[in-house]
Amino acid sequence: MRIVAVVRPGWTDFDEQHRLIGALELPLNKRGVTQIASLIEKLQMLSAPPEAVVCGMTQPATCTADAIAAAFDLTARKSEELSNLNQGLWQGSTIEDIGRRMPRVFNQWQEAPETICPPEGEPWEDAVDRVRRALKKPLRKFGSLVIVASEPLASLVSSMLTGEPPDLTSAFSEEPGDPQIDVFESSGRDGEFVRGSLNPESKDGDTHR
Repeated sequence: MRIVAVVRPGWTDFDEQHRLIGALELPLNKRGVTQIASLIEKLQMLSAPPEAVVCGMTQPATCTADAIAAAFDLTARKSEELSNLNQGLWQGSTIEDIGRRMPRVFNQWQEAPETICPPEGEPWEDAVDRVRRALKKPLRKFGSLVIVASEPLASLVSSMLTGEPPDLTSAFSEEPGDPQIDVFESSGRDGEFVRGSLNPESKDGDTHR
């Protein structure tokens, strides 16, 4: 059994203000630092302890990954190819403002992000290619892997693992929630992943916050 936990980083001020971070470098705020302790506590519920923690190079992810790795006596493995998507001219704008200015485009981006590229942003397919390269070895090598990724990269990774179409509707909802953890399981080295649970006794496949 292989286990992958996709973890969203602790909050920055932009998360609190409901702004799109993309590839911007922002430190965790006080709430974000507190959230990491909760994330670690939840990861301790995995049926197997993490063997590796990987992340991109932007600050929210690296700070969160470093803390999680230290809690499990590991060192976070960082790769530029796992950094969040550059959202171009949308970065720094509030989710509400983007939705108000271009409702049709924004709704399509939420429901089918692979079909929309923000102005001067990174195309979805380019991000898929680099993430697939970055995760090829860790997915084969480690039986229990933690991937720390901001949205929309976290949803891209989840989609890639399961083969399900990507959907950002919940990731960029009207009311931002605390960082969530999605757990995926695979019974074979080359098998497709399915949604699992932090609690090995619960197999309802719900998303955990």
